[in-house]
Amino acid sequence: MTSVAFRNSLEEIFGAPRGSLKDSDTRETVEGWTSLADVQVLSVISSEFGIEPDADILEAESTGDLIRVLQEKGAFR
Repeated sequence: MTSVAFRNSLEEIFGAPRGSLKDSDTRETVEGWTSLADVQVLSVISSEFGIEPDADILEAESTGDLIRVLQEKGAFR
């Protein structure tokens, strides 16, 4: 999965229009970013990338932070 495909997955999980998420978006700016959405995102990370969520992933506050952490972990190779 590419970073663009992952962002598309986030938009789908959050119920956001395609292409609408910005790197600066957080729980405060995305209505559909709920605790249930968190579980779904973590499930995608685990199943698509084989990465078990750790403190870096759990502490990501924005979509940009989350994508950056996943890039650092080699998820988008």
